Amino acid sequence: MGSLQAVFFDLDDTVLKPRDSNPWAEFKQKHGLEPNLLILDGIAQRPPEERDILHQRLLQYEQALSASSEVRDGIADLLSELVALGLVTALLTNNHRAATELALQKHGLHFALTLTREDAPPKPSPALLQQALEHFELQPHQALYIGDSEGDLQAAEAAGLPVWFLATPYNRALQPRFEYPEELLRAIVKSWR
Repeated sequence: MGSLQAVFFDLDDTVLKPRDSNPWAEFKQKHGLEPNLLILDGIAQRPPEERDILHQRLLQYEQALSASSEVRDGIADLLSELVALGLVTALLTNNHRAATELALQKHGLHFALTLTREDAPPKPSPALLQQALEHFELQPHQALYIGDSEGDLQAAEAAGLPVWFLATPYNRALQPRFEYPEELLRAIVKSWR
């Protein structure tokens, strides 16, 4: 498959099925957080006595979302096919580790590496992607990042990785964009033969 050695994935709205409404926007609104900031950045701007409470509420909210999550149709097959092709897979998410592990266990998903916000600054920082590259001893051109958001785009561009997107109702402007994991797999095979 040419120089491609690894495929890295985002979790929410990429591996997991997109929800009808944006739960992160709902959390921000409910707790009076700045809508244009990452939730963690919004919490950091709050008075110290509120921060711990908001962090605990965020963790509870993330765990509830993981418990009620659905995996995107075709993702399990995509992951199996990538491994069969000799590619390693990694999950790079801004979520808390406990919530991430809950979602992975619920859906029986496995990645060679899982990094969360406890491991590096969250996206759009490139730190999670850079850490994954270092872990596998890869150069940016040897990996592909699959995400769903502008933050994923910014992180991948800053790390020098090619980035593709799985479709959600909210990311029509991001390209290249694939409606289904099967379509994404065909494009990966075609591009890296």
